[in-house]
Amino acid sequence: MTEDIAPRPPLGPIRRIVRRMAGGNLAAHLMLSIMVVLTVLILTTPTRTIQLQARTLSAQVQVMSEPLEWNLDGAVVCEPSLDRNAKDGNCGEMAVEHDPGRSDYEWLRGQQLLIDWSPDALRITALTEGKGFPADTYFLLSHEDARRNGALAFVGHMTLGQEIGAGATGYVLEGTYAIYEKGLLARLVPPWSPDITREGKIRRGDQIRILCQPDWFSDCGGVEIANQPGPHPNQVFGSITMDDDDEIGMNVVVLGVDADSFLEIAYLGRSEPLLVRSSWFQRAAASSGLIALSLLFSLIAPLLLPYFEKRKS
Repeated sequence: MTEDIAPRPPLGPIRRIVRRMAGGNLAAHLMLSIMVVLTVLILTTPTRTIQLQARTLSAQVQVMSEPLEWNLDGAVVCEPSLDRNAKDGNCGEMAVEHDPGRSDYEWLRGQQLLIDWSPDALRITALTEGKGFPADTYFLLSHEDARRNGALAFVGHMTLGQEIGAGATGYVLEGTYAIYEKGLLARLVPPWSPDITREGKIRRGDQIRILCQPDWFSDCGGVEIANQPGPHPNQVFGSITMDDDDEIGMNVVVLGVDADSFLEIAYLGRSEPLLVRSSWFQRAAASSGLIALSLLFSLIAPLLLPYFEKRKS
């Protein structure tokens, strides 16, 4: 009694096309396999860099570098007071003016700062205790002094703007974002520049953060978040400047550290923030490496035609 041989399962669409093209030839199979592997290496991007540029009425910064020094020449320093009757001509109620006798201020690692723009002044509030001043101390700078002192540069975490709502005064006015990515293959070629895989506009009232997820390609911040579930704020290099033409708001430019990062956009009315990252289709459309690979394949394909046509003959 002979045993019935089970019918051979049908070939998958991709496998069927490859077999028809290669015709069972080993060299053709090998070439097609190399092209597929190269395509995957080009489009696989474990980390990325996100750039933000916006005009906003407020920004919150947490310093994550070594002690950072800002030139606040001309600032009025106001320290909080527990005296409810305290009222200062420059600082207002429940605050007293303090003269530290210096113009350069040093922010320690972990210092949290809130920078607010108003038509009258630029206000920098120390949300946490600093070197030589208590928490909630704020510094008032005229627009002219802020421009003369130059850019306020920082390395750390940043939240751009506040969710817009009734009576809100610290929202984003406008801005743009861009996501830069390099595939695994491009990382092996140092001169290869990253591709802009996604870019868009920031709406008025959006609250923006750059977050990242730690993985074996990037620790996403180091020892502070070791063994803690993500996502976490992504470290950025940023600057805050004032225009010379008295334009409303301040200009903020930040560039995120290379990590498995994405953009978080919160807006009033959304139950959960919107997470923005590039898809495979966007990477493929913007990839210079994939264009180079396609050009290389178009040059090599005529040399492989004799192998492809052996099956027909």
